[in-house]
Amino acid sequence: MLGWNRGDFAPVSGTVTYDGEPVSKLRLVFSPEPVGENYAPGPYSKGVTDENGRFTLVTRHEETGAFVGKHKLSFEYSDIGESAMADLISSLKDAKDSRDSDQLSEAKERIKELKKKLIGRPLLTNLKVYVDVPSGGLEDYQLELKDHQSE
Repeated sequence: MLGWNRGDFAPVSGTVTYDGEPVSKLRLVFSPEPVGENYAPGPYSKGVTDENGRFTLVTRHEETGAFVGKHKLSFEYSDIGESAMADLISSLKDAKDSRDSDQLSEAKERIKELKKKLIGRPLLTNLKVYVDVPSGGLEDYQLELKDHQSE
C-alpha cells in the first residue's frame, strides 16, 4: 500500500550534542527509508536545535512528530546556507580570475566570516546516521555527533 495515515506518526524530540556540548542552529531532517517497493512510505520531518541543542520534529505538512519506521538523517546549519562554502569558493575563484582586488578582498572576508561560524561545530560531511522511530515515539532522544560518524 502506498501512502500513510495519521496513526503512522509518533512524537520525536531530543537533544543533539558534539563532544558533550549542545549543538545549536542545527536543522535535522528525518527521511523515511523505503519499505519494500514503497520508496515514499511517509513524509520527511524536520526540526532545528535551540541554544541547548533541543529540537522537536514536525512533518513537512506541519504535523507533530515523524513517520514510524527507519529514517536516514541529514543535517545542515540553519544559519549557514547549504551551498555557502561552495558559493564562496566560486566567488573567490572568479575574483582571482578577474584580478579585481576589491572583489578578492570581499570574497576572502566572507570566507573568513563563514569559517568563524564553523569553529567548534561538528563537520556535517560524511555523517551517516539512521534512527528507528517506534510507534511510541522518541521523546528524549539523545544524539551525540561524531566526525565521520556511521551507524
